[in-house]
Amino acid sequence: MAADPKEGVLLLSTWGIGPEIRRWDIGSGDSVWDSVEELPGCNGSVLASLTRGRCILAVSTEDGVERWNALTGEPMSGVYSAESTVWSLAAGTLPNGQAMLVGAGHGGAVHRWDADSGEPLGPPLLGHATTVLSVGFGYVSESEAVIMSGDDSGFLRRWDAKTGNPLGDPVAGHASQVNIIAALPLNRVRNAFVSSDADGEICRWDAATGEQIGAPLATGMEVYTLATVCPGGTPLLLAAGSNGVVGMWNAITCEPMGIPLRGISAAAIDQPDGTSLVVTGTSQGEMIVYSLSV
Repeated sequence: MAADPKEGVLLLSTWGIGPEIRRWDIGSGDSVWDSVEELPGCNGSVLASLTRGRCILAVSTEDGVERWNALTGEPMSGVYSAESTVWSLAAGTLPNGQAMLVGAGHGGAVHRWDADSGEPLGPPLLGHATTVLSVGFGYVSESEAVIMSGDDSGFLRRWDAKTGNPLGDPVAGHASQVNIIAALPLNRVRNAFVSSDADGEICRWDAATGEQIGAPLATGMEVYTLATVCPGGTPLLLAAGSNGVVGMWNAITCEPMGIPLRGISAAAIDQPDGTSLVVTGTSQGEMIVYSLSV
């Protein structure tokens, strides 16, 4: 999901190996556009906000990254080519206003592209000894953006998003491969990342120092997606996975929050009125919309 000044909340879904890509009207549940273009796999997807009210959907594949105009469904020219499989994507905006896509590369590289033009932003970032499976984009401050990447050996690295310089040493963060990384804003002065491994263990990391925050959180399931949201100023962490339940925790204390939701995937976005929207996807192909308030 993403917020658009004119269109409101954008909800897009990818389904299947093909995949089928569709934008939905979140109010009526009607399909706005769909694409059944055959792709070489669908490893992950992300929405990136551009200037002048534009928004793109990027999908990582075995050959690189494909993209669409998220508002209209029109395929965009060119492919972000990494010359190998891109396992996951993250998107963000640099302090200078430039929109960036970040890709987790099969060959152990972290890729950065200009989200608008598709041009590489410098050479690939090298430092992982094995395949990079996950990436996240976050902020240390208003003037500094950071990338976190995780590989199939359980190691995590941080990078300056603008320069590509490594930040600190690699961290042996997990006992198994790092499947997911997401940005986790905790409050106005502290930002973090959250990661999940093949065993369903979730860890939190300080974005500025790379140090682990608190004890790991055991979910007891294989985690498919992580989402963060902040209804009423309370940061929440959501995890959806193999047991068909979306768990929800206070992102600071890790205390369970509310009643678990139904689904194997989840996306969330904050609303101007202080509430948050959460959309979950089920194994039966349903999408369920929830409104959260704390």
